[in-house]
Parts: sequence; structure tokens; C-alpha cells
Amino acid sequence: MTDIDRLLADYIAEHRAGGDADPREYLSRASPADRTELAALIDTYLTYVPRLPFDQATFRGSSAERTVDELERAIAGRAGLWPTLLPRLRDRAGLKRGELVDRLAATLGVTGRKDKVAGYYHEMEQGRLPAEGVSDKVLEALGRLVGETGQALREAGRALTPPEQGPATAPSPAFARRAYSEPSVAPGAAAPVPPQAQWDEVDELFCGG
Repeated sequence: MTDIDRLLADYIAEHRAGGDADPREYLSRASPADRTELAALIDTYLTYVPRLPFDQATFRGSSAERTVDELERAIAGRAGLWPTLLPRLRDRAGLKRGELVDRLAATLGVTGRKDKVAGYYHEMEQGRLPAEGVSDKVLEALGRLVGETGQALREAGRALTPPEQGPATAPSPAFARRAYSEPSVAPGAAAPVPPQAQWDEVDELFCGG
């Protein structure tokens, strides 16, 4: 049995047993090269399982809606699992986004350009900032703030969609069917890179690799 087969079997067993069966957990346990295939297999499985009655009023604003939204951005975005992982690490650390940005800017020594740091961090949580461009310095600093290693953040940021496929358009993912609604926010395009004339230290930290 391959690692993908084992993860899929574990996911199906948990789903059938009535557990949380959160696809994000299983995707995070797969190697970056296997995540797209595992996502497709979970998608196929969820296509054929019986669906629960959908209550729009209950769904809207629920954790299920948040899960669907985050997974949509993760699958169609350019930053792997960051849209699902970073908000949860931030919550676990007890940090609001603004507080995290303040500390991150101070750690990086760019307090005077905090607004630009805030913009880039927002793009990271949205899955629109290509992870390969974010420097190790940023990831190490961010990791210390949220209780994770920079290397783990780097691995989590590997795109789920192979680069050769080009910018991904949003699929109708398994996870939307799991929550019985289409995602409310479509993933955006990659974050724009400033013209060279406007390039500064913050751009180098978040886009220069």
C-alpha cells in the first residue's frame, strides 16, 4: 500500500465513522508531490457518498464555510497550505493579524514599512503570494511568532497545483461538496510584483526568494 493509499484509507475510515475527517489534515501529512493526487482521490470519494441536507443559514458564517473558503484558496492558489495553516497557527498563538504584522515587521527591522508587510502577509494567508519568493528570513521570523519552524512553513507553502499547469482556476473541489455549498470567495491571481523602481527591502524579503 502506497502512502497515498494509506492516507486515503484513513480518511475514508474516519469519514465513515462520523469523525471530523478534515481533508486539510490528510493533505498536510502527504508529501508535496502527492498532495494533488490525494486531493483528487478524496474529491472522487466525496462525489459518491450520500449528501446531508444543506441548510444555507446554518452554513453561512460557520467553521464549515471557513474550511471550504480556505481549501479553495489552497488548491487553486500558489502558496500550498498556507491559507489553511497560517490563520490556525496565528489563532493558536493568540495573535490577531494586526498584532502579528506589528511583531513581524519589528523582527524583520522594517517597522517603518509595516503597511507593506501587512499587505504581503495578507497575500500569504490568501494563497496569492508564491511561496518560493518568500525569503527564509521571513519564514523563520514568522515561525518563531506562531510556534512553527521556518522549514515546516516552507514545505507547507509548496503549491498543490503543479507549476506547469499555469495559474489555476478554481475547481469544484471535494471539500465544497463536503460542506454542501460552493465557496463564497474565488481565489485571486498572484500578488503583483512592484516595478523595479519601487522595489525596496520589504519587496526583497517577500518576493526576492
